[in-house]
Amino acid sequence: MKLPRLACFAPRAALAACGLAMGIVPGLASADTIDALLTPPETGIPSTAKNDLYPQVTCTGVNPALVSDVIQLASDTRETLTPLLKLGPAWRYPVHIILAAPLRTPGLDAQGESVSVVADGKTLTLEAQLPSTAPNAHEFIQRQFVTALLWEKFFKPDTTFTTATRLDVVPLWLVEGLREMLNSDPTHAREEIVKRAALDGRAPTLANVTGWKELSTDRLLSLWQRTFCYYLVECLTHPDARLVDFQGWLASSTGPDSKTAEYLFPTEMGWQGELRDASNRDRPLVYTWDDSAAELAAAETIALPKGKHADDTQLCTLDTVATFPRSKDLDQAVSLKIFDLTALELRVHPSWQPVIELYRFGLTALLHDPTPQRANQYLHEARVRRAEEMTYHEKLVDYVNWYEVTQNAPIQASHFRDYFRTAQELDKIEPDPAHPNPLRADLLKVEAKF
Repeated sequence: MKLPRLACFAPRAALAACGLAMGIVPGLASADTIDALLTPPETGIPSTAKNDLYPQVTCTGVNPALVSDVIQLASDTRETLTPLLKLGPAWRYPVHIILAAPLRTPGLDAQGESVSVVADGKTLTLEAQLPSTAPNAHEFIQRQFVTALLWEKFFKPDTTFTTATRLDVVPLWLVEGLREMLNSDPTHAREEIVKRAALDGRAPTLANVTGWKELSTDRLLSLWQRTFCYYLVECLTHPDARLVDFQGWLASSTGPDSKTAEYLFPTEMGWQGELRDASNRDRPLVYTWDDSAAELAAAETIALPKGKHADDTQLCTLDTVATFPRSKDLDQAVSLKIFDLTALELRVHPSWQPVIELYRFGLTALLHDPTPQRANQYLHEARVRRAEEMTYHEKLVDYVNWYEVTQNAPIQASHFRDYFRTAQELDKIEPDPAHPNPLRADLLKVEAKF
């Protein structure tokens, strides 16, 4: 797209063609984002504020609290990305955000946002406007900041901007990937999306991800795109050895020995391997109880070749593998599964370790014991222990919920009337060892064990 010297406000669809992909899309943002702070009263008098540390960033709006939040967001964005991108001390290209009064700004697109880029010699000025009540303002504003920061890497300091200057040198996957990295994801939803897509065989190819030019207007498809953009950037910046190559590529974009992004990318087979490894990213060394249960559920399937030419597969589970006829293919698949369970046992919650250990013992006996009795015994015991662990955990969760409701909230303000009524009835019943109340007995048993 040719860059005019002075660009007027244009809708997101027009700017998407130049690779900016400016648009309001839902994101994995934390609770303290801009869109969560849209309640302070508006003064009705527009005012402009600038960042004291970075005066190149300004914001105009009728809500002083929101204007202040935008200025702070600019500081947070630059300070977080500076070590990753090796940025200079100041914003090279000014950014101006306008928080317009809602429903009073003609000329905006259907979603209420617009972006303009003004070229003036050696300077690019990015100006974005949106209603002050935009539901996803945080993502939209943050996208402008990330784009302006990437311009500092893709354009030389002495670049003179003309109508021949192209803005699509900054790829969508890089803008959205970095922007997503700025936002926390405590539940690992992004990794879960990638993992499930890889298991289902529906993950986009590397060529698809790097070829995206704009974000979809569909909420779910947009989330899908941003997730894989994030994951590509995550793969290219971790571990540290990859980060050095990534930073070298960014530095070369304005240097004499320019490199294309392709030399950073893994092969398509390597990309698929990275996708399958999604569950190991951003996880603690030891899984939580829920994560351990999910990982065991994901690992319990065993794929066996079927047919003379292994052109088909049949599936079994840890609980049913002993019923399948022994074969070379079965032994090989079981050996690989033992390796997987050994690695998993090192990271699961302590409550799950005995269960996985029994499954591992059962598979080992299946390989090396000529009679199936020992393997069946181990696998049966593992199945029983697994069910007991699930049942016990459910009771524990019920107990914690009951305790929280009855002990930490006033009865008059609670919506859990049944919980309170049950607790009060239990308190009226005297413990009778000969005829204990079943519910009370369970609670006391769990409480004692807890």
